[in-house]
Amino acid sequence: MELWWVVIIIIAVVALLSVMLSVANYSHDKFFALHEEMKTKPANTPVSVMEFISDVNNLKLDGKLRIVRTTKYVGDAYSRKGKALILTDETLNGGSIAAFSVAAHELGHALQDSEGSILKHKNRLKKAVWLFGKLFLPCLVVALVLFFFPQYQMIAIILASSAAGIFLLAGILRLLVVHIEKDASKRALKLLESVFSAPDLKLAKKYLNAAKLTYWSDFMALLFGWTGLTRKTKTFGG
Repeated sequence: MELWWVVIIIIAVVALLSVMLSVANYSHDKFFALHEEMKTKPANTPVSVMEFISDVNNLKLDGKLRIVRTTKYVGDAYSRKGKALILTDETLNGGSIAAFSVAAHELGHALQDSEGSILKHKNRLKKAVWLFGKLFLPCLVVALVLFFFPQYQMIAIILASSAAGIFLLAGILRLLVVHIEKDASKRALKLLESVFSAPDLKLAKKYLNAAKLTYWSDFMALLFGWTGLTRKTKTFGG
């Protein structure tokens, strides 16, 4: 391989790592900054957020969805167990791009739940990652110690492989979450098409894409957390 190809590959790898670390460290800050901005931009629609939710609930979810209020900052979520949208007063009472986008995104999760079992699989995998995650550090530490004793190296290899498998499981969970969130945002934009103008829809897409990057950020933090170059995150918290 010629030298200039080696240089190009090294530059490309460094650039890729820089982008990944940037995503890992700054996506959450960028999202919250954009969230504050989008809270001040009113949506150009005569429909309220509550009316929007009610229409989707009645037309696509047979009116079975419940609304639960939360005071947690950006604490909006969908509860699969309770079949409920958990929304802040800021979302329910707001009429901003952010309020509609958040409500539509959580409605996207409700539609995922009603049409398939992907959220159920995610919850099962999350429980497995949380359970096996408690064994990760003990397996890794014991494996490192046993590697210094030739008679126990096979056990060390088994324990190290188990730790690697647990780490891989956590990575698969993070990727599944990214896929689920991406799909929920896609569904959200589809729902918003009925109430948003083209400019508002463009802003909603920008907002939801920023939110999606925070999930990629968690995946990158998992990959690079051991280097100390990313912000701390719960590796096995799901």
